[in-house]
Amino acid sequence: MAATDFLALRRNFVIRDDLIWLNNCGVSVPPQNSAQAVKDYLDAFSASGVLQTKKPHGQVKRNIQKLFADFLGGEAHEYALLNNTAEGMTFIAQSLPLSSGDKILLVEREYPSNVYPFLQLKRQGVEIGFISPGETNAEFIDNIRAALTTNVRAMSLSAVDWLTGRNFDLASIGHLLRSRGVAFLLDAAQGAGHVPIDVKALGVDAMAFSCWKWLLGPLGSGGLYVADSFLKQLEIHVAGTSSVKNDEVYLPHREDYKDSVERFMLSTAPYMNWVHLDASLSFIDKVGLPAVQDRLLFLADGIADILRKAGFTVLRDSFGSDKTAIVSAHRDGDMQQLHAALMKSGVVCAYREGNLRFSPHLNFAEQDLEKFGQILSTL
Repeated sequence: MAATDFLALRRNFVIRDDLIWLNNCGVSVPPQNSAQAVKDYLDAFSASGVLQTKKPHGQVKRNIQKLFADFLGGEAHEYALLNNTAEGMTFIAQSLPLSSGDKILLVEREYPSNVYPFLQLKRQGVEIGFISPGETNAEFIDNIRAALTTNVRAMSLSAVDWLTGRNFDLASIGHLLRSRGVAFLLDAAQGAGHVPIDVKALGVDAMAFSCWKWLLGPLGSGGLYVADSFLKQLEIHVAGTSSVKNDEVYLPHREDYKDSVERFMLSTAPYMNWVHLDASLSFIDKVGLPAVQDRLLFLADGIADILRKAGFTVLRDSFGSDKTAIVSAHRDGDMQQLHAALMKSGVVCAYREGNLRFSPHLNFAEQDLEKFGQILSTL
């Protein structure tokens, strides 16, 4: 098989010449074919409204569900198309069969989308416990094990730490939670499309994720996976027009809810986002997800080399085999001030809790790496 020409792929992205995009774990910049797909859809919709056949809604939905399953495991019908991670986590949190005194475990310094949905459960008498991620995955697993009291019913964590970029040992965590009968909930916003995830092999019960990061989708696009076996345990506390079977029949009102995760697709969807996401996922699929993930790690290695030479401490250097394409680093001096200087110079990155955070994608290539090094050397 011929090697992938990533320099040619870079030309599919039309980022301004004065920008170097290294915040793909925040919001990515998608390939131009995704924008063209939306334009084609809008042209067809402007001509014939819902009668348009250029991008049939049902077919686009099925394409996305299939690609979700291809990329992340499970079956296509176990995926719903939502708007963001917080929405998916809220649906799961509100559906868990919990009683007063039951406990949910979360992770300290977790991203808010995977915290606030569960905090609402305190009103029902549910306890919320926070676990330190520690400095290593072995320490993290020890901390989880120590927190698994008999009243723990579920744990929700991110696949990848949004602050440091550490790739959590999901296989070991999943095995531990299964052995204690604890539901395994996963926030894959920083993992989907970035690191290998197989929900079935990992024993994930439910997973929510946004798609505008590593999956190159538009803002306001996300996914929700719920294993068939776990869906049967969930209660119905959130519903909408599209939650019931035969949802195109509006009357009489009824509580005959869908047997699939699509019960959480409450009403009319943002179809333009679907069209964009379908095109972006197809772009990744054409390259091959494993090849994309290997490329991201290669680019991250290059970024880390430049940072070390510039006197930075690179957090991923201590992660061993748990490295990802998120490169968080710091050095002596004011990191917020340096972040502002980098942004002014066109290097789009993030400042997070004392570290600068860089994250490349296919919209970044060797010429951008060289330019990044040149800019950093002047600051």
